Amino acid sequence: MARPTIARIDLDALAHNVRMIRRLVGERKICAAVKADAYGHGAPVVCHTLSAAGVDMFGVAMTEEAIDLRAAGIHKPIILLAAVPEEDVGVILENDVIACIAEEGFAAALSGKALARGVRAPVHVNVDTGMRRMGLDWETAATAILRMCRLAGLRIAGIFSHFACSDADDLSFSHEQVRRFRSVLLQLKRAGMELPFVHMANSNGVLRVPDSHFDGVRPGLILYGLCSRPGLREAAGLRPVLSMRTRISHCKRMPKGEKIGYGHTFTTWRDSVIATLPVGYHDGFIRQFSNEGEVLVRGRRVPVVGRVCMDQTLVDVTDVPDATLGDEVVIYGQQGDAYIGVEEMAARVERIPYELTCAVGRRVRREFVLNGVVVVETPFRSVVPDAAVGRMFPASASLRHEELPGTPRKRGAA
Repeated sequence: MARPTIARIDLDALAHNVRMIRRLVGERKICAAVKADAYGHGAPVVCHTLSAAGVDMFGVAMTEEAIDLRAAGIHKPIILLAAVPEEDVGVILENDVIACIAEEGFAAALSGKALARGVRAPVHVNVDTGMRRMGLDWETAATAILRMCRLAGLRIAGIFSHFACSDADDLSFSHEQVRRFRSVLLQLKRAGMELPFVHMANSNGVLRVPDSHFDGVRPGLILYGLCSRPGLREAAGLRPVLSMRTRISHCKRMPKGEKIGYGHTFTTWRDSVIATLPVGYHDGFIRQFSNEGEVLVRGRRVPVVGRVCMDQTLVDVTDVPDATLGDEVVIYGQQGDAYIGVEEMAARVERIPYELTCAVGRRVRREFVLNGVVVVETPFRSVVPDAAVGRMFPASASLRHEELPGTPRKRGAA
């Protein structure tokens, strides 16, 4: 029997959010941030939906993510938004992936290997305007970029930067970053370089810093209908894409004064009905929700009690009349007139929405919904395929096809 803990991905909401972003950025290109399995939403199906909705290109963090998208049939440009090891160069070139240049040494190595293959590798150059994570320092970036323009195996197809504080109340540093980035672009233009595709705006940049839109934008969180600041989602007309639900797997009446869960961190303060949910921190229902979180049962909010376990969580359903085994429980999303959002739950435990969606584990089944109908379902998947296990442990694999010691021989089979 399938485990009832399911994440539902609303593909119509995803396409709707692209339309809302288009209203804000006009004809500028949209590079969808789909790293970390599309923020936990399921990259292959998400990317096909985004492509059909008019997204121009995709941004990932790792070579492996890019290769997975190519294998899934994604043909639009894919940009690596982070530096990768030099040994990835061959795979990048073979799969037509656009590399990120964060330092000149990698640029030279990529150019050399591209020339050896008789091609010019398209690249996007990362300019560090204040994030201080990676990229060419903005004060010397123009000189370095002009040097890289002379590398015969490279074609600089884009220049980008990344905001450090675009979710802050005070946007003054974000505007300073835009100023620094513009100064780099101006130096390049004065040196006679024809500027390629220029991009800077992340989700908050799209919504809050319009002078950072340049030639294109790189939305991530807002594609999935989430925002890092209260009120922005509603103002932008975005719809949450991910909802998550499970069912009550056990119900027990307990007297007042009963200590429950690991560490006995909760004591019933009245005669109570405690329900067990088959969801835990391995599924993305993080341990910080212990004695802090809430879920919906029969359209009412009920509190998490005790510590969230790896596989199970306890909730107090005393105030929900007739709550019983098998009742649907909404972790994120709508139930009746009640709603619990990812942003709300993240803020409650001083986390960010990204963490909660990215944490939704592999054993949580995904349902992809289009026009109100489930069009794709993912089963529970083992991390290591059976074939690989068989290669690693051939003796064990052979037992699957032979009688185990002590197993009685079956008789009478046709």
